[in-house]
Amino acid sequence: MAVRRSLFLPVLAMLAACQPTYSFEPEQVASGPGGMVGNGEPLTPGNFPGGDDLLPAARDVPPPADSRPPDCGADCVAYCNGAGLQNPVNRGLCRSLWGVGLPHRPIQQAEACRRLFVDMVGRVPTADEAEATCSGGWGATVKKLMDGDEFILVQQRRTADRFLYSNEVTSLQAIYDMDRLVEKLYRGKVPYDLFAAVVSAHPVLTRRYADPGDKAEALFTHFLGRPPFEHERADMARLYKLWHSGYYDHPQLGMRLPDAFIRFRCLDDAGNVDESAKGECASVLWGYNELIFTPDLRAATDPSLRELTLWSGLLSPEEWSKLQTPGRVLARDLAFWERAVDDVLVQYLGYDLSARVPEVRQELVRWLLENDGDIRSVHYAVATSVAYLQSAEGASPSAYRWTYGPLKQVDAEVWIDSMARNTGYELPGCDHRISQPEDLLESGSIAAYRVLETSRWKIDDEGEVDERYSELARTLGGCPENVTGGRFRVVSILTTATQLSFVQSLCNPTLDPETKGAAVEKLLPEGMSPSRAVNAALAEEIATHQYRVLIGRSPDAAERAEAREAGTECARTLCSAEEFARPYCFVLLSSAERVFY
Repeated sequence: MAVRRSLFLPVLAMLAACQPTYSFEPEQVASGPGGMVGNGEPLTPGNFPGGDDLLPAARDVPPPADSRPPDCGADCVAYCNGAGLQNPVNRGLCRSLWGVGLPHRPIQQAEACRRLFVDMVGRVPTADEAEATCSGGWGATVKKLMDGDEFILVQQRRTADRFLYSNEVTSLQAIYDMDRLVEKLYRGKVPYDLFAAVVSAHPVLTRRYADPGDKAEALFTHFLGRPPFEHERADMARLYKLWHSGYYDHPQLGMRLPDAFIRFRCLDDAGNVDESAKGECASVLWGYNELIFTPDLRAATDPSLRELTLWSGLLSPEEWSKLQTPGRVLARDLAFWERAVDDVLVQYLGYDLSARVPEVRQELVRWLLENDGDIRSVHYAVATSVAYLQSAEGASPSAYRWTYGPLKQVDAEVWIDSMARNTGYELPGCDHRISQPEDLLESGSIAAYRVLETSRWKIDDEGEVDERYSELARTLGGCPENVTGGRFRVVSILTTATQLSFVQSLCNPTLDPETKGAAVEKLLPEGMSPSRAVNAALAEEIATHQYRVLIGRSPDAAERAEAREAGTECARTLCSAEEFARPYCFVLLSSAERVFY
């Protein structure tokens, strides 16, 4: 320990001169290149067109058979060109949908609003909330949801899954900085190509992968959607030769953090650029790009490497910019922008529409570039498109996937958060930035405790991390630790049993006095006494209330009739409103409608 601490004494001395330990606040955790960009005004006003296209009817021609792809001739092209569509997804779809005689599936307001809330807010709304939000047109609705803090949190959690945030592998400072960068991206302050450039040299990526070739492969996979060819991997790896995985003793947190360092490569014994070896630190496949740093007073000798290293926390903005060359190289490729829009399409639709209708990808890439790389424009376009805002309910689907709406499985956090919020059941949380919260608690540092205290994790009465939420979420594939694996989605006997057990404890259908469950007042209409005798009319009233609060919509005629029938049966045993409401809660919350959307 003494050897490692002495290694970074110069680093700590410089930090101490700049930032006194007594001034530390939890908000100061973030440190890295993300804080150096996106500090101005948004790239665009965010008022994107195309949110309320007047959708055309299918052209009056025989639709194509399911066994062959749609063939859009001259008349079809003319029909679509005259449709006046502003949304790029709708424009791209027209020649494979309306233009060839295929109709889309009519939208259902409640179904679409529920879908938007789950995808953009991260929870199921109540009917009152849905009716208040999803009015005034889909463009206004999506704009309203995108401007909220919950939308940012959903995107931050998705990015944590994508880059496998783990404070066991990567510095907590870097994770918080990356989270800050993602917020800037989805506030419209950072264009997508600049985001990729910063990420290409960000410790969240460079510290996770030890080998330079692995770093290059991760970059290609994240931003081009494919691994590099061998010559691409070898060439790009030269730009990652400088990176080294080490540890940094944080002076305020009192913790040893895994962090990224820079090694001084391709130099001679005097510390100058070695002309005969500098090719080993230069990429030549995409033009000549050289990455060589020379040491100065910030450098310290690492005994384990027997060479000088520089902690990434001491890099200047100019040096960070130079290290971001790999991301700028990839952003020159059309495939980079295609991957960006494909990711958004899969996020909202659950399937790869671009592979089936390439015109959609072409339109979206053009749209994204016209909007200065503001990724929000693509989210807006997809979330207001006919591909997304159409019903998944109805007859058996055709071979043309884009003729009916998406149907996906909710994430564990969405399922749990919706259950708890809609029933008023209090639960702790899970913070995507801190996958191992016990590390902060065990440090014994007041500063580390304060960081944990201000996170989404909760501390119980015994001073331990409250893991009720994370234990449930991890069984269902959420709240991942991200050390070796990440999130998963599965429907199995184990997950179903776990879900039913949670719903059982939440609704308490057996009225077990030792089970706290949700407050009965949440399960009954306002002002209704739990001891009131049930009849058919009262049962329908309770069911309507629960459908609106727990499912996010009003019941249809068949569902109301079922509730009246159940109320009649309940009345024969002289059951009370609570005795009817709690089992009914169990039925609704254990339904497939709570798992799929």
